[in-house]
Amino acid sequence: MNAITSTTPEKDQTGNDKAPLLLEVKNLSGGYGDIPVLRGVSLSVREGEAVGLLGHNGMGKSTLLKSVMGFLPTTGGSVIFDGEDITKSSPHARARSGLGYVPQGREIFSQLSVLDNLRFAWSAETGGTADEAVDRLLGWFPRLTRLLDRQGGALSGGEQQLLALARCLIAEPLMMLLDEPTEGIQPSIIEEIEETLNTIRRETNLTILVVEQNLEFLSAVSSRLMILERGAITGEVPIDAAVNPALIEEFVGFGAARQTSGGTATPASITPTATPPSQPAASADLSFSRPNAAAAKPSPIHPTHDSTPPAPLREATMTVRRPTLDQMRDVVGGLGMSMSDREIMDYMTIMEGTLQAYDRVNALPDNLPQVKYPRTPGRRPSQEENPLNAWYIKTDIRGAPSGPLEGKRVALKDNVCLAGVPMMNGASTLEGYTPDIDATIVTRILDAGGTIVGKAHCEYFCLSGGSHTNATGPVHNPYKLGHTAGGSSSGSGALVGLGEVEMAIGGDQGGSIRIPASFCGGYGMKPTHGLVPYTGIMPIEPTIDHTGPMTTNVHDNALLLEVLAGEDGLDPRQYAPKIDKYLTALGRSAAGLRIGLVREGFGLPNSEADVDAKVRQAAEIFRRLGATVEEISVPIHLDGTAIWTPIALEGLTDIMMHGNGFATGWEGLYMTSLLDHHANWRSRADELSPSLKISMFIGEYMLKHHRGHYYAKAQNLSRRLKQEYDQVLQRYDLLMMPTLPLKAPPLPGPDAPLSLYIQRAFEMISNTAPFDATGHPAMSIPCGMSEGLPIGLQLIGKHYDESTIYRAAHAFEQAGDWKSM
Repeated sequence: MNAITSTTPEKDQTGNDKAPLLLEVKNLSGGYGDIPVLRGVSLSVREGEAVGLLGHNGMGKSTLLKSVMGFLPTTGGSVIFDGEDITKSSPHARARSGLGYVPQGREIFSQLSVLDNLRFAWSAETGGTADEAVDRLLGWFPRLTRLLDRQGGALSGGEQQLLALARCLIAEPLMMLLDEPTEGIQPSIIEEIEETLNTIRRETNLTILVVEQNLEFLSAVSSRLMILERGAITGEVPIDAAVNPALIEEFVGFGAARQTSGGTATPASITPTATPPSQPAASADLSFSRPNAAAAKPSPIHPTHDSTPPAPLREATMTVRRPTLDQMRDVVGGLGMSMSDREIMDYMTIMEGTLQAYDRVNALPDNLPQVKYPRTPGRRPSQEENPLNAWYIKTDIRGAPSGPLEGKRVALKDNVCLAGVPMMNGASTLEGYTPDIDATIVTRILDAGGTIVGKAHCEYFCLSGGSHTNATGPVHNPYKLGHTAGGSSSGSGALVGLGEVEMAIGGDQGGSIRIPASFCGGYGMKPTHGLVPYTGIMPIEPTIDHTGPMTTNVHDNALLLEVLAGEDGLDPRQYAPKIDKYLTALGRSAAGLRIGLVREGFGLPNSEADVDAKVRQAAEIFRRLGATVEEISVPIHLDGTAIWTPIALEGLTDIMMHGNGFATGWEGLYMTSLLDHHANWRSRADELSPSLKISMFIGEYMLKHHRGHYYAKAQNLSRRLKQEYDQVLQRYDLLMMPTLPLKAPPLPGPDAPLSLYIQRAFEMISNTAPFDATGHPAMSIPCGMSEGLPIGLQLIGKHYDESTIYRAAHAFEQAGDWKSM
């Protein structure tokens, strides 16, 4: 019998199958060595059925499937498949008889392409050709079509699971054994697997035995549900009873269901029945069938009316996935401990009570901000309308009908969450993620009447001051194609420099607002650390995370900062920020300002003479405007980037990568959907950009072999760095220096050596990174052109004194066209 060509089994008038038994497991016992796991398991599955087996980890689910498939020896009982006793058969013999197996963890060939994985599993015994079989499978798994040439190890966890299913099905099994298919899979792909399995069952009459902890998934794909506890089948649940968590909770402790209203559900009684497990009763009183249980009167879901109001029905949700023995061995070993399997299993049993707290947390609805304004997902622009590769997604999301940003077009850096609109943060490993919330600054922009016109490309997880690391290709400078736009807010800088938008959002951990502003001729403000909430933006390291405005002029920059600034109650980076009416600083002239021209910001090893000259020329303009400008020395400035380095590299490795973007230890808004999707980077780590890889290599080495010592010391030294700048700022209103030591260099070509690729990512941060470590506000202002490329000067102010920076910047802007200075 070929599952691919089978017809639907005949049904009698009660709806029960007349189909023959395909699998019979009789009193099966077995385990691992001298550790018994299965204790007399008996179950049967008819042709065309999908039987779900529900149970915590450690209860024997995976062991049962491995024993049925022949990968584990049994110590008693028998396995009958398609009328033949296969108890002593080898796994490959069972596979040839029509048993297919998708193991926990997928176990695809990571070094083979998707296509080769499928061809490897194809058998000529199915008839036709391998290509015909692949085409048939792609009809059920269309997501794999565009991935055929990709290595299996480069797929996300969900894509690997789809490949594992397709690889099993290409051999046209009569029955598929499916082990924990939703483990580590994002919800959207779980739903896709549900739909695919149900479609295949309808079209082919495939028989399935699936073991899972995800009750919702089991309910969606199974025609019958059984409970496995401590190595034995302890009950059977009619599939329509799976929506009643009271029954599940009473029977096996799978409570923690989400309540839709207050109160506690009243458990229904467990009901014995004479109906064999293969033919569950279809009673209106949804109840369990427990083998050999004493008789009890059935109890309906809803109790009869009396003085006590009926208990509310709760939505059933499955428990948090429990650790397997193998996983616990890894945990124990990773903590430097040694234990026998018996001792580990004792701990696993005791852990159950604590894990039920996780079940309850899992069942409760998350506490996320509401999305206020309607929108569509946007669209990918064509190459013709995206000549600089600055856009990722174009949108037209309109906010309030009026407000200070009415008529303003705003682009968001693509590390800012915009609900319902794709986000990749420059990274192939994040591509496919769609946020479910708006960042705080998004809501503030829309509340102020702004229009969000799209997401701007940024660098691969924002780890580059050049614009050559985005997974879709480089972003070009609007003044000279083939030259860098700067990073990591590369698209934002290019769009502002091109004049395609008036305003954009940038992010800044080492200079990533000011670098593209300087290279692209825009105005970029890195505000005081914590002035603008970072909530809803993908973090790198909380002590250096900044976000702020990038604009075509000073007025719009001050206007946008007025909209963005202030506490939101969700960001631990904010500590009583002091906001101001920044527009009032404009038009006040620079007369009377005291500006310190920091000697150590000039004449760096990679400084270009024309850049230094233009900034010194700008200092003369400030003097003509009535400001006092004096050259000063801040020797510790030359150590600023060194102090920043351990904070950035060890911090990003620990928090953004190992901590999946959020880590622990702070109060605020955690974006669990982003955390879950970003965690897939581990299965595709080879795709990370070289600039991120070298950052992680250093960070991981220092954390592992130097215990985080230098991160801690650098944080201590950052206080001294801050104090040294503060002491100078007691005598001066502002500090001034070149934003960057150089103009925009050429983009490294596709065949550029690794050393040049990495040089182009970090060569420009000497004057920007120190102020991320100290949190001082700093703004890049265009002050001239050379060789057809913009040059920027940087103004640095006291904490929360952005207004003085805007006062000086506006006066300089009004002094003449910067392009001709």
